[in-house]
Amino acid sequence: MNRETAKNTLQRFCSFPIGSSREVMEEFSALNGAVSVFDGDHKNFVYVPGTRQDRALLVAHADTVWDKGYHGLDFAQELIEENGVFKSKSSKCGIGADDRAGCAILWLLKDMGHSLLVVDGEEHGQIGSNHIKNEYPELFNELNSHSYIMQFDRRENKNYKCYKLPVSQEFIEFVEKETGYYNAGSSAFTDIVTLCRDICGVNLSIGYYLEHSELEHIVFEEWLGTLEIAEAILKKEQQKFPLNKNS
Repeated sequence: MNRETAKNTLQRFCSFPIGSSREVMEEFSALNGAVSVFDGDHKNFVYVPGTRQDRALLVAHADTVWDKGYHGLDFAQELIEENGVFKSKSSKCGIGADDRAGCAILWLLKDMGHSLLVVDGEEHGQIGSNHIKNEYPELFNELNSHSYIMQFDRRENKNYKCYKLPVSQEFIEFVEKETGYYNAGSSAFTDIVTLCRDICGVNLSIGYYLEHSELEHIVFEEWLGTLEIAEAILKKEQQKFPLNKNS
Protein backbone atom coordinates (compact mmCIF):
# COMPACT_ATOMS: atom_id res chain seq x y z
CA MET A 1 0.00 0.00 0.00
CA ASN A 2 1.43 3.37 -1.01
CA ARG A 3 1.85 5.44 2.17
CA GLU A 4 1.02 8.78 0.64
CA THR A 5 -2.09 7.44 -1.05
CA ALA A 6 -3.16 5.88 2.23
CA LYS A 7 -2.52 9.07 4.22
CA ASN A 8 -4.33 11.24 1.70
CA THR A 9 -7.33 8.89 1.79
CA LEU A 10 -7.44 8.93 5.59
CA GLN A 11 -7.29 12.72 5.60
CA ARG A 12 -10.00 12.95 2.97
CA PHE A 13 -12.45 10.70 4.81
CA CYS A 14 -11.79 12.39 8.16
CA SER A 15 -12.46 15.74 6.50
CA PHE A 16 -15.99 14.90 5.34
CA PRO A 17 -18.63 16.76 7.39
CA ILE A 18 -19.20 14.87 10.63
CA GLY A 19 -22.76 16.12 10.95
CA SER A 20 -23.99 13.82 8.17
CA SER A 21 -23.22 10.37 6.84
CA ARG A 22 -24.55 11.23 3.38
CA GLU A 23 -21.32 12.47 1.82
CA VAL A 24 -19.37 9.35 2.76
CA MET A 25 -22.12 7.01 1.59
CA GLU A 26 -22.39 8.81 -1.74
CA GLU A 27 -18.71 8.08 -2.36
CA PHE A 28 -19.37 4.35 -2.11
CA SER A 29 -22.65 4.65 -3.98
CA ALA A 30 -20.71 5.73 -7.06
CA LEU A 31 -18.78 2.44 -7.24
CA ASN A 32 -19.71 -0.09 -9.93
CA GLY A 33 -22.43 -2.49 -8.79
CA ALA A 34 -23.21 -0.57 -5.61
CA VAL A 35 -26.63 -1.14 -4.03
CA SER A 36 -27.60 2.05 -2.17
CA VAL A 37 -30.53 2.42 0.20
CA PHE A 38 -31.38 5.77 1.80
CA ASP A 39 -34.49 5.14 3.89
CA GLY A 40 -33.78 7.98 6.33
CA ASP A 41 -33.52 8.05 10.13
CA HIS A 42 -30.15 6.28 9.88
CA LYS A 43 -31.75 3.35 8.01
CA ASN A 44 -29.18 3.75 5.25
CA PHE A 45 -26.51 1.52 3.76
CA VAL A 46 -24.40 0.93 0.69
CA TYR A 47 -23.47 -2.60 -0.34
CA VAL A 48 -20.86 -3.25 -3.02
CA PRO A 49 -20.76 -6.97 -3.90
CA GLY A 50 -17.34 -8.49 -4.42
CA THR A 51 -16.31 -10.48 -7.45
CA ARG A 52 -14.36 -13.31 -5.83
CA GLN A 53 -15.88 -16.71 -5.13
CA ASP A 54 -14.20 -16.72 -1.69
CA ARG A 55 -15.08 -13.10 -0.89
CA ALA A 56 -15.12 -11.74 2.64
CA LEU A 57 -17.40 -8.90 3.72
CA LEU A 58 -15.67 -5.70 4.87
CA VAL A 59 -17.72 -3.38 7.10
CA ALA A 60 -17.51 0.18 8.42
CA HIS A 61 -20.05 2.78 9.49
CA ALA A 62 -20.42 6.25 7.98
CA ASP A 63 -22.16 8.01 10.87
CA THR A 64 -20.30 9.63 13.76
CA VAL A 65 -21.27 10.47 17.31
CA TRP A 66 -21.18 14.11 16.19
CA ASP A 67 -24.12 13.93 13.80
CA LYS A 68 -27.03 16.33 14.19
CA GLY A 69 -29.46 13.69 15.39
CA TYR A 70 -27.13 12.74 18.23
CA HIS A 71 -26.09 16.14 19.54
CA GLY A 72 -28.73 18.42 18.07
CA LEU A 73 -25.95 20.71 16.87
CA ASP A 74 -24.10 21.20 13.62
CA PHE A 75 -20.36 20.75 14.10
CA ALA A 76 -17.62 21.48 11.59
CA GLN A 77 -14.20 19.96 12.17
CA GLU A 78 -10.83 21.06 10.85
CA LEU A 79 -8.27 18.28 10.65
CA ILE A 80 -4.67 18.95 11.70
CA GLU A 81 -1.61 16.68 11.91
CA GLU A 82 1.09 16.76 14.55
CA ASN A 83 3.88 14.16 14.54
CA GLY A 84 1.82 11.57 12.72
CA VAL A 85 -1.30 12.10 14.83
CA PHE A 86 -4.48 13.52 13.31
CA LYS A 87 -6.85 15.49 15.51
CA SER A 88 -9.39 18.30 15.36
CA LYS A 89 -8.36 21.94 15.47
CA SER A 90 -11.74 22.69 17.05
CA SER A 91 -12.27 22.46 20.81
CA LYS A 92 -15.95 21.63 20.20
CA CYS A 93 -15.73 18.34 18.32
CA GLY A 94 -13.57 15.40 17.36
CA ILE A 95 -12.71 14.27 13.83
CA GLY A 96 -15.12 11.38 13.40
CA ALA A 97 -12.30 8.82 13.09
CA ASP A 98 -14.91 6.51 14.63
CA ASP A 99 -15.61 5.37 11.99
CA ARG A 100 -14.48 7.50 9.06
CA ALA A 101 -11.06 5.90 9.47
CA GLY A 102 -12.71 2.51 8.90
CA CYS A 103 -14.48 3.84 5.80
CA ALA A 104 -11.10 4.99 4.48
CA ILE A 105 -9.76 1.45 4.88
CA LEU A 106 -12.71 0.03 2.93
CA TRP A 107 -12.05 2.56 0.18
CA LEU A 108 -8.41 1.52 -0.10
CA LEU A 109 -9.35 -2.19 -0.21
CA LYS A 110 -12.22 -1.76 -2.67
CA ASP A 111 -10.39 -3.26 -5.67
CA MET A 112 -9.47 -6.59 -4.05
CA GLY A 113 -12.64 -8.43 -5.06
CA HIS A 114 -14.18 -8.53 -1.60
CA SER A 115 -17.59 -7.09 -0.71
CA LEU A 116 -18.03 -3.75 1.05
CA LEU A 117 -20.83 -2.71 3.39
CA VAL A 118 -21.06 0.85 4.70
CA VAL A 119 -23.88 1.33 7.19
CA ASP A 120 -25.45 4.26 8.98
CA GLY A 121 -26.65 4.54 12.56
CA GLU A 122 -24.09 2.38 14.35
CA GLU A 123 -23.74 5.04 17.02
CA HIS A 124 -27.51 4.91 17.61
CA GLY A 125 -27.71 1.15 18.17
CA GLN A 126 -26.81 -0.42 14.82
CA ILE A 127 -29.86 1.08 13.11
CA GLY A 128 -28.58 0.51 9.57
CA SER A 129 -27.49 -3.08 10.11
CA ASN A 130 -30.71 -3.90 11.97
CA HIS A 131 -32.66 -2.37 9.08
CA ILE A 132 -30.93 -4.77 6.69
CA LYS A 133 -31.65 -7.72 8.98
CA ASN A 134 -35.32 -6.85 9.46
CA GLU A 135 -36.33 -5.39 6.09
CA TYR A 136 -33.97 -6.86 3.48
CA PRO A 137 -33.91 -10.62 4.11
CA GLU A 138 -32.48 -11.54 0.70
CA LEU A 139 -29.56 -9.17 1.17
CA PHE A 140 -29.10 -10.37 4.76
CA ASN A 141 -28.87 -13.94 3.44
CA GLU A 142 -26.30 -12.83 0.87
CA LEU A 143 -24.19 -11.10 3.50
CA ASN A 144 -24.13 -14.35 5.48
CA SER A 145 -22.97 -16.30 2.44
CA HIS A 146 -19.52 -14.66 2.63
CA SER A 147 -16.44 -16.34 4.06
CA TYR A 148 -16.56 -14.14 7.19
CA ILE A 149 -17.01 -10.48 8.15
CA MET A 150 -14.16 -8.11 8.95
CA GLN A 151 -15.13 -4.79 10.50
CA PHE A 152 -12.81 -1.81 11.00
CA ASP A 153 -14.19 0.05 14.01
CA ARG A 154 -12.07 -0.60 17.10
CA ARG A 155 -10.21 1.89 19.24
CA GLU A 156 -6.52 1.58 20.14
CA ASN A 157 -3.97 -0.69 18.48
CA LYS A 158 -3.25 -4.36 17.88
CA ASN A 159 -6.44 -5.77 19.36
CA TYR A 160 -9.70 -7.27 18.16
CA LYS A 161 -13.14 -8.23 19.39
CA CYS A 162 -15.67 -10.83 18.36
CA TYR A 163 -17.92 -9.77 21.25
CA LYS A 164 -20.32 -12.50 22.34
CA LEU A 165 -20.67 -14.02 18.89
CA PRO A 166 -20.27 -17.80 19.02
CA VAL A 167 -17.22 -17.77 16.77
CA SER A 168 -15.23 -20.95 16.39
CA GLN A 169 -11.86 -21.53 17.97
CA GLU A 170 -10.56 -22.03 14.44
CA PHE A 171 -11.62 -18.49 13.55
CA ILE A 172 -9.98 -17.04 16.66
CA GLU A 173 -6.76 -18.83 15.79
CA PHE A 174 -6.99 -17.53 12.22
CA VAL A 175 -7.42 -13.93 13.40
CA GLU A 176 -4.62 -14.09 15.94
CA LYS A 177 -2.18 -15.85 13.60
CA GLU A 178 -2.82 -13.50 10.69
CA THR A 179 -2.88 -10.24 12.67
CA GLY A 180 -0.80 -10.84 15.80
CA TYR A 181 -3.53 -8.92 17.67
CA TYR A 182 -4.90 -9.81 21.11
CA ASN A 183 -8.49 -10.41 22.17
CA ALA A 184 -9.82 -7.27 23.92
CA GLY A 185 -12.80 -9.07 25.46
CA SER A 186 -16.50 -9.51 24.78
CA SER A 187 -18.05 -6.33 26.23
CA ALA A 188 -20.04 -3.82 24.13
CA PHE A 189 -21.27 -4.47 20.59
CA THR A 190 -21.12 -3.16 17.03
CA ASP A 191 -22.55 -3.99 13.60
CA ILE A 192 -21.06 -7.49 13.31
CA VAL A 193 -23.13 -8.56 16.33
CA THR A 194 -26.22 -7.83 14.24
CA LEU A 195 -24.91 -8.94 10.86
CA CYS A 196 -23.33 -12.29 11.76
CA ARG A 197 -26.09 -14.89 11.70
CA ASP A 198 -24.30 -17.78 9.96
CA ILE A 199 -20.68 -16.69 9.66
CA CYS A 200 -17.97 -15.48 12.02
CA GLY A 201 -17.00 -11.84 12.32
CA VAL A 202 -14.22 -9.76 13.86
CA ASN A 203 -13.73 -6.08 14.59
CA LEU A 204 -10.13 -4.85 14.29
CA SER A 205 -8.56 -1.89 16.04
CA ILE A 206 -7.54 0.95 13.71
CA GLY A 207 -5.56 3.35 15.89
CA TYR A 208 -8.07 5.92 17.09
CA TYR A 209 -8.33 7.07 20.70
CA LEU A 210 -10.72 9.05 22.93
CA GLU A 211 -13.54 8.65 20.45
CA HIS A 212 -16.78 10.47 21.28
CA SER A 213 -14.76 13.32 22.81
CA GLU A 214 -13.22 16.57 21.63
CA LEU A 215 -9.80 15.01 22.19
CA GLU A 216 -10.38 12.23 19.66
CA HIS A 217 -7.30 11.48 17.57
CA ILE A 218 -5.86 8.81 15.32
CA VAL A 219 -2.29 7.59 15.05
CA PHE A 220 -1.47 7.22 11.37
CA GLU A 221 1.11 4.42 11.74
CA GLU A 222 -1.28 2.30 13.80
CA TRP A 223 -4.12 2.81 11.32
CA LEU A 224 -1.76 1.99 8.46
CA GLY A 225 -0.60 -1.15 10.26
CA THR A 226 -4.14 -2.56 10.35
CA LEU A 227 -4.69 -1.56 6.72
CA GLU A 228 -1.55 -3.40 5.60
CA ILE A 229 -2.37 -6.49 7.68
CA ALA A 230 -5.89 -6.62 6.24
CA GLU A 231 -4.54 -6.22 2.72
CA ALA A 232 -2.12 -9.11 3.25
CA ILE A 233 -4.87 -11.35 4.63
CA LEU A 234 -7.32 -10.53 1.87
CA LYS A 235 -4.85 -11.29 -0.91
CA LYS A 236 -4.90 -14.94 0.15
CA GLU A 237 -7.46 -17.60 -0.61
CA GLN A 238 -10.21 -17.24 2.00
CA GLN A 239 -11.59 -20.04 4.13
CA LYS A 240 -15.23 -19.92 5.20
CA PHE A 241 -15.81 -19.73 8.94
CA PRO A 242 -19.35 -20.69 10.06
CA LEU A 243 -20.59 -19.58 13.47
CA ASN A 244 -20.54 -22.26 16.15
CA LYS A 245 -24.27 -22.18 16.84
CA ASN A 246 -24.10 -25.08 19.28
CA SER A 247 -21.88 -23.21 21.71
